[in-house]
Amino acid sequence: MPKMPAPPATPFPSDDLHRSGALVWAPLKHEWRDLTGKPEEEVRQEFVRHLHVVLGYDLAQMGQELRTQSGTKSVRADIVVWGSATDKIHGASPKIVVECKAESVSLNLKDYYQGESYARSMGAEFFVAHNRRFTEPFEVVPAAPGKFKSVVRIPSASDWGDAKRIKAIKETQRAFNRAEFTRLLQTSHDIIRDVHKKDPTAAFDAISKVLFIKMFVERSGLHGTFTTAYLDNRKKLALPGDLPVHQQLFDQTKNFYRADNLFTEKDTLDISEATFRRIVETLQAFDLAKTGDDVKGIAFEKFLGATFRGELGQFFTPRPVVDFMVDMVDPQEGQLVCDPAAGSGGFLIRAFEHVRADIEADLQAQKDARRAQIEGQGLDPEVEADAIKAAFIEINRELLPSTDDNRPVDTRLGRLAWNCIYGADAEPRAARTAKMNMIMHGDGHGGIHHHDGLVDVNGIFPDRFDLIVTNPPFGSAVGRDQRLGDSDETSITTDAGRIAQHRERYGEAWSENHARLSAAQEARTPVLDLFEIGRDKASRDTEVIFVERCLSLLKPGGLLNIVLPDGNLNNPSLNWLRRWCEGRAKLLAVVSLPEETFRSSKASVKCSVVTLRRFTSEDETAWQAAWDAAHAALDATFAAERDAACMAARQAIITGSNPDVAEAIATLAALGVEPIGPSWKAGPVPAYPRMAAPSRLEPVRWRNDGADAKKIRAAKAALQAAWIGPAKAAAADASSALARDLRRIDAGHTAALWAHVRAAFDYPVFLAAPKGVGISSTGDTGQGVANDLPQVLKAWRAFRAWTGAGAKAEDLPDFQAPPAA
Repeated sequence: MPKMPAPPATPFPSDDLHRSGALVWAPLKHEWRDLTGKPEEEVRQEFVRHLHVVLGYDLAQMGQELRTQSGTKSVRADIVVWGSATDKIHGASPKIVVECKAESVSLNLKDYYQGESYARSMGAEFFVAHNRRFTEPFEVVPAAPGKFKSVVRIPSASDWGDAKRIKAIKETQRAFNRAEFTRLLQTSHDIIRDVHKKDPTAAFDAISKVLFIKMFVERSGLHGTFTTAYLDNRKKLALPGDLPVHQQLFDQTKNFYRADNLFTEKDTLDISEATFRRIVETLQAFDLAKTGDDVKGIAFEKFLGATFRGELGQFFTPRPVVDFMVDMVDPQEGQLVCDPAAGSGGFLIRAFEHVRADIEADLQAQKDARRAQIEGQGLDPEVEADAIKAAFIEINRELLPSTDDNRPVDTRLGRLAWNCIYGADAEPRAARTAKMNMIMHGDGHGGIHHHDGLVDVNGIFPDRFDLIVTNPPFGSAVGRDQRLGDSDETSITTDAGRIAQHRERYGEAWSENHARLSAAQEARTPVLDLFEIGRDKASRDTEVIFVERCLSLLKPGGLLNIVLPDGNLNNPSLNWLRRWCEGRAKLLAVVSLPEETFRSSKASVKCSVVTLRRFTSEDETAWQAAWDAAHAALDATFAAERDAACMAARQAIITGSNPDVAEAIATLAALGVEPIGPSWKAGPVPAYPRMAAPSRLEPVRWRNDGADAKKIRAAKAALQAAWIGPAKAAAADASSALARDLRRIDAGHTAALWAHVRAAFDYPVFLAAPKGVGISSTGDTGQGVANDLPQVLKAWRAFRAWTGAGAKAEDLPDFQAPPAA
């Protein structure tokens, strides 16, 4: 056995642990510990150092790896802290129990059952769960088995002499962290606005870049670079001509996020060194990498809402509406989700959280089963604890969303984050905000792009997605002047390396689509011409084009949940759009939102949530069969009606209601010359929407079977003499009236075709009009704001269960939707 080094003279060096090769000094055990295969030992000793050096606890009032009996099990605590060394000696109840793990995944209290049981059985006041990335302190609630209350911080040694301070710690829950982080962000934002006189959006650009720097230095392990001490030291050592330190850090950050295309080469951090130092001083104590996703994510969203409500309101859908729309489509693990108008990323974040919660629940079930199986083997307590720990580590690995250097990782959460979440926004500020928002909520940012959502980029291409949830921009239009390749936002990549990368990742479907769009870009094709409903049009409303875009991005059978202005649902001029949709997707639901849902400083837009399911191949076949059957059943009837209309108008058209003309025509007919018509024929059917072929009025023709040319010439002369102004005008009026009749018949024919198809292709549609959706007229979304959406969601799920079971009328449930507004 190798000889151990001599004990060090001090418990800890000034800035680290005492180390010797693979050994680390454990002062509470007064021995060297081998780290080989035991990374949790290093985590434990680092936390002992934190308790001693930072929080001021004496080593004499701490213990390590202590056991006690809890029920029938022997449970162990990694670190135990008493109120004093005397309390420890006399066996008093400890103040704090800590359990440490080497993992970097989000904390789950159920994984810390050993320390939790120890804390409760020994009457500790606080329990701390800690791993490499997170630290969560809890108050142990007396007389409430299994109940812990999250608190804002771990008490320091000096706190225990003041009962009021301990009481304040117990009463100040973790929500304070969210409020504090929101306040720090707002303070940083205000510094930039006040010092540099920037408008709110420009100030936000700067603060978002600073946050990306902070995320970079934390993820890369360079924590010491985001401190005022580092900035001050670097400034002392700066050489003439060196870039300012904050710009150097930003350049490193741009390189770290290069694959995300977040920044251009020309992007700079346009604030002074002094301003950057003030912001670092504000934010340096708040470690984003060790802050729970719910804390920093919610705080960041609140900061966004406070900053942009009214100024960039188009990028924000109220969180209650976002939650409702995502929960309606219920994303599942492995499904691909896209928002081609991502804004600040709200829908994608909620989809990520929704699936992550399902993954976490499944992994917890696996851990519970594995723990029960191991505990049933009757193992030695140490062996049992190590076996459970190893099993949990293996299962928990699936919760890693990415590597520390911002690269994909092949885990369940990693596949969700990097392979299943996609979005785009043409506004660079919105795209960067969405990226940061996703990172704050736990990753999933890799598929978000600064790009026009109507144009393919990376993995966003047709026939690919299971779910699309979006709130496209309103009140603008796509015109023919917007062409492929005219801007970075509408370009199709020509980079050979990127093309090869995408081809390998997405396969032949991507290659074929890229070739088509590359040819269109070379021909400078208008973006409008990529869409059936935009082709050859001067312009189309943006939200209208997005309807086709979203349906085209879906796989057959995929679900779309989209916010649309109500005019798209009830304006007669957009009847063509509704019919176009009806022939390509099933309408599943319409939920009418109150007017204040989308209120800006300029106007309010009354909108609805529209749920569509793109046709499967079976749906397309059934729809076409219904359409063909409708034609077979109705065409002959309406053809006869058109014939009758032509016959009824015949005399007025050929005679102009003039008796002299009628007499001349009768004479000609007796001589074998007579008019043919008027008649109609079917014209070309438009590409969309489906309709009866429009009737074309054919002019009157003459048939000449006569033999007496002299008499025929005389009769024609008589006709010509009678065919004067009044007769011509009357005939023209009759012809116009017939044309109108034919158009009326065409419209009736189309309506009858659609009625026939709808009867054959009938299905129920969910309708709701909640009065409150969790947002007030002033934009508040907090507690106390009326929200009927949970009740609507419950009714929707009952409706889906009913339709899934066959939608039998006798089984129709009481959906209990809230009353209409």
